[in-house]
Amino acid sequence: MENTAYNGFSLKVVRDFYGISQSQFAKLLGISQPVISKLEKGDKNLEENHIKNFSEYFEANFFKRNVENVNPKLFYRKLSSVTKSKLGMFESRLNLFYNTILEALEIVDLDSDQLPKIDIDDYYRDVDGEYKTDFEYIATEVRLKFGMGRGPIPNIIKLLEEKGVIIHFFDYDFISSDNNKFDGVSFYVKGIPVILVNNKIPNSRKVFTIAHELGHLLLHFDDMIAIERDIESEANNFASAFLAPAKDIKSSLRQLNIEKLKSLKIEWNMSISSLVYRAYTLGTISQQTLRFWMMKLSPIRKNEPLEFEIDSPKLLKKLFQVLEQQTDHGIYKHLGFTEKMRAELFGKDNIPFKPKLKIVLD
Repeated sequence: MENTAYNGFSLKVVRDFYGISQSQFAKLLGISQPVISKLEKGDKNLEENHIKNFSEYFEANFFKRNVENVNPKLFYRKLSSVTKSKLGMFESRLNLFYNTILEALEIVDLDSDQLPKIDIDDYYRDVDGEYKTDFEYIATEVRLKFGMGRGPIPNIIKLLEEKGVIIHFFDYDFISSDNNKFDGVSFYVKGIPVILVNNKIPNSRKVFTIAHELGHLLLHFDDMIAIERDIESEANNFASAFLAPAKDIKSSLRQLNIEKLKSLKIEWNMSISSLVYRAYTLGTISQQTLRFWMMKLSPIRKNEPLEFEIDSPKLLKKLFQVLEQQTDHGIYKHLGFTEKMRAELFGKDNIPFKPKLKIVLD
């Protein structure tokens, strides 16, 4: 039986999508702020006249759907320095993306739980005379489980998509390339790992961000994480060891100069800044030398030389191709998304050009 009731929480998602307060929202709708609060909490019924102003992005049936809140499931640092409105705009889009994948998995089967789950406590040991988490060992184990050899990773996107990770480069107007608060985010949808990365950041930073988010997916899958753990530092340490194993790169990170760093950037598909920091963590340069390099690189850090090409993600596009075929082009209408919303969330490049019935990665 078709649901004819409007869902109040969907109104909050819409308000956050536009980045406005309850008071601003109330003025837009011509009602009082307390009424908005009651509508969002479900204490008052949402009516058709409340939703007519949002047809640019949302069709009426969107407000009848049960929108699941993804926010507690997200892996990304709490953004205390970001305005509430901008944070709401970002998280509302994540909610909509999450619910789209959730709906898609009701129609299309993808292999779930392909990534290993790692209990970091199992890797706390004596490392060079100091008891700490052995991220080198963790990264080596993950590489072995992925069937990888030694040395640089030529295509991290292809590698992870073959392991069932959905990767998407988002491009939101309210997030600039300078805002590193929104480099990336990751979460699971019914066992399917998802990584979203800011398309405006340089490709070398995208590669590290993907490896960083992989660290979250592997290490922080459990909701019960001790409060004293620094999960951002853990994800960074994993990403560095995964991209550039100590046994393979340490000898190259001695006696650094800018030309050597440029060469290593091309070889390892890593930014110059991350290579310098990797040298510091491996003990081939001192903290004083690290500070020297950070100051020297500061003018070019956001626009490094020798940026390289990377592949565009393919799995999400192929998933949408299957959905279009299976649903007679009705999946987005069912979700209540207009074409403009579809382009906002997934990008025009993900609009299927030829429906297929099977997901096969090149």
